[in-house]
Amino acid sequence: MKKDTSRGSLTVEALILVPALMMLFILIVYVGQLTDASFRVHRAADVSARIASQSNSQVMISRGVTAARYDLVGSSSTCEHADITVTRGKIGRIQTVTSSITCVVSSSGLGLLSLPNRTVRATSTEVVDYFSGR
Repeated sequence: MKKDTSRGSLTVEALILVPALMMLFILIVYVGQLTDASFRVHRAADVSARIASQSNSQVMISRGVTAARYDLVGSSSTCEHADITVTRGKIGRIQTVTSSITCVVSSSGLGLLSLPNRTVRATSTEVVDYFSGR
């Protein structure tokens, strides 16, 4: 009779696979955070430009920046630092408002992989609404 020589091989396989699966799981969480942050930054840029386009010209920029900040804070985004810029412009004779947001997504909770912080950017432009009854 032949003696079974595969005793304990499952323990060795688990010892090799568990760290690799943990790294894969952390990487999936990181990609999910980046995707979520990108969605939230694009939404905040859209909201900011829309609110600014419906405001009068004296408070247009400040209302756009405030709307973006409230949207980012209210959505509990993973932005470590957000830079918000709202500018007025023209396309021919049509006035526009452009909102640009740059967000640094922190990866501090995923220290096992020591992933770098990533930057997410979004820009949205709206036509100034002159008929909104301001």
